[in-house]
Amino acid sequence: MPVTIALKMRVIIVATAHKKTYSAEDFDAKYLEITNLYDMAEDLVNTVESSLVSNPNLQLDIVEPLINDIGDATDILTQEFIYIAENKKNKGAMKASKTNIESALRKLFVAINDYQERVKDISKKAHGAIMNIADPVVQKIQRQVELVVVVFLEFLQISLQSIMGKAELEALKVRDSRIALMMHEHSLAQQG
Repeated sequence: MPVTIALKMRVIIVATAHKKTYSAEDFDAKYLEITNLYDMAEDLVNTVESSLVSNPNLQLDIVEPLINDIGDATDILTQEFIYIAENKKNKGAMKASKTNIESALRKLFVAINDYQERVKDISKKAHGAIMNIADPVVQKIQRQVELVVVVFLEFLQISLQSIMGKAELEALKVRDSRIALMMHEHSLAQQG
């Protein structure tokens, strides 16, 4: 019996934790976390124009699909976040689409993986391991996408398993302990 009471208390604590009050500054900061992806896409564009790139057309072929996917996904994520912010501020009906958010986040993870495959293919053709000038930018983008995942996890119960691969999820849990805690809280809330 005490275990059941403890579990119910934990579910109540988790449920009230998700009713956190956010200030306008909190929403602005979280919105900036999402829109930072636009700036990072611009950093990818700059790799094409870099003097370190011997073949700008090839570089464009490598980064352009990722740039486009970042723009498309970020457009969706910013709009969905605006819906979430309006809902929290006005205590109205939730307009945000969990499906759209998950789809946009999945698009970002797939785009990053596709970029890595394109670089790997070019490296094979060059008969050696070549690091692309955009690799550090793409790593920053991946970390930023992970921060965006955390932003949305604060407001919605999204399925990380449907967004990213198992290895990516495990690596994310190791890098950011908040993810593991949020996933645990969501599972407790579902059990309750």
